Amino acid sequence: MPDDHDNSAAAQPPLDLRARIALWTAQAAGPADAAGPNTVALPVAQPVVPRRPAESATAQSVASAGQAPAGSTLRASSGPKFLAGAAFADERGFDCAKGGNTDILVTRLAADGTLQPSEGDPDAPFGWFHGWRIIGGETRIDGGVYLGRKPREAIVVDMRRPGSLLRKVYDRWLERLQLDKTAEETREDLRRAIFSLVAEIVEEHMPYDEQVVKRLDKQGFLRPDEAIDLDVFLAAKGGVCRHQVCFVGAVLERLIDNGWLTGTVSLERKFVSGWFSHAWVRLQLGDGEIVVLDPAQRRYASLRSLDTGSRLLYGRSEDGEVLDSAA
Repeated sequence: MPDDHDNSAAAQPPLDLRARIALWTAQAAGPADAAGPNTVALPVAQPVVPRRPAESATAQSVASAGQAPAGSTLRASSGPKFLAGAAFADERGFDCAKGGNTDILVTRLAADGTLQPSEGDPDAPFGWFHGWRIIGGETRIDGGVYLGRKPREAIVVDMRRPGSLLRKVYDRWLERLQLDKTAEETREDLRRAIFSLVAEIVEEHMPYDEQVVKRLDKQGFLRPDEAIDLDVFLAAKGGVCRHQVCFVGAVLERLIDNGWLTGTVSLERKFVSGWFSHAWVRLQLGDGEIVVLDPAQRRYASLRSLDTGSRLLYGRSEDGEVLDSAA
């Protein structure tokens, strides 16, 4: 996902998204004395006050207490508390999984008058935008709209629309999976090979390609906070992380709806000021295993199996036992 990070006088991280994330996770997991002459200063983000779905639809504002000076070099003690009291809201050093970017964008929409409050609707805890449910955390993906922390295209995900290309892609993919198999054999294949199967459908229909996004923007298709169907990116054969996670999340959600998988799916987001704004898919399987699907980085793995820095990136504060465990 192209970075829209804040400018900082600190040393600049690499331009490539994968390199930025790799360096961030490596430094995040490093010991307190790891910082050396080649250490890149990590500008830290303001902490975000957590908001639970049952609260008011208008997001709580970004807190300013505890903000570390811009450009502070990361000197982390080992373990999950490496940014406690500095970059994030909670004592473990994590932003809130169900808030973060989503709370910021909801605050923005409320300020410009385009947010339709949810009025306590549990299906739309973050409210509505021009009749579309705002996607965030564990809200339903199909039938929703994915908006930016800053104004950019509003991605509509809708398999129910007549002629939906998203629905056609899903149906054809599932048909191929079912060839010469029983329903139970198909379910077993999905459980056993979910990583490779998701990677395959992404590479075929929604590979990471910034040029596709730039071309659509130049052609006038992408306008700030204006709805555009995910089908446009499927037809163009590419997108960046925000388009990829909408695609993967919708596919997994439908597999769960139709009984091919068990579990819950959510679209996760993290913004690290000066470094990256990124999105991925979190799948919690029926047995409780937490799975990370990050198509932009071609990274598909269980959270438990990842290195410490990556668990800090992808984990939630509620994942304490997994985050503390050795990879």
